[in-house]
Amino acid sequence: MADQGRMIKMWFEKSANDLKAANLLAKQNSEDFLGSSVFHAQQAAEKAMKGFLTFHNIRFTKTHNIALLVSLISEVDPQLATELKPAIILTEFAVAYRYPEEKEPPEPLTQKSCEKVNILANWVCAELRSRILV
Repeated sequence: MADQGRMIKMWFEKSANDLKAANLLAKQNSEDFLGSSVFHAQQAAEKAMKGFLTFHNIRFTKTHNIALLVSLISEVDPQLATELKPAIILTEFAVAYRYPEEKEPPEPLTQKSCEKVNILANWVCAELRSRILV
C-alpha cells in the first residue's frame, strides 16, 4: 500500500481529474452529457473529502455517501463540516443519474442545475485542497 503522502496526493489528483471531466462535459451544452457531468462532479467532491480524511488519518469505508464523509470530517474540523453540509446533496449524483437500475432521478437535469452542481463541487474541492496544501 502506498504511504500516506502518496495516497493523499493520489486522492486529490483523481479528484482534480474528475472535476476537469465534469467541467468539460458541462461546457458541451448538450443534455447528452449532463448526467456524466454531475456524476464526475460528485466523484470529485467525494475524492477530495477522502483525501482530506486520509491527511487526518481518519479511516473511511467505500462509500458515495457525502453525509457520512462530512460526518467524519467533523471529527477533525467541526466548522469545516458545517460549511460542507450543502455538499450533501451531491450524493444523489453518484448513482441516480448514472445507473439505470438505481432509483429514479429526482428530477430531470438542466444546463442550469448541472452548472450549480459543478460550482458546488469546484468549491468543495478547492476548500479541501486549501486546508491541506497538496
